[in-house]
Amino acid sequence: MAVTLRLVRMGRRNRSFFRLRVSDSRYAAGGRFLEEVGTVDPITKDTGKQVVLNNDRIKYWLDRGATTSDTVRSLLKKNGIATKTK
Repeated sequence: MAVTLRLVRMGRRNRSFFRLRVSDSRYAAGGRFLEEVGTVDPITKDTGKQVVLNNDRIKYWLDRGATTSDTVRSLLKKNGIATKTK
């Protein structure tokens, strides 16, 4: 099973937010997932609430060999979580 961390778009039109989910790469992004490890709400004015991550669980999955999408990789890098490059 190839595990990946990816963003899933939620919300309504012109008011989107994203959930960071751990899922099997064979399933669709909005389909089955293993765990939800964070949220991203770019519209929120409070910068502390724009990105909420569960660092322990993200590190756990990365240590187990999970891959990340390019967007998730840059998001984690901005928040101080080191990822392995491709």
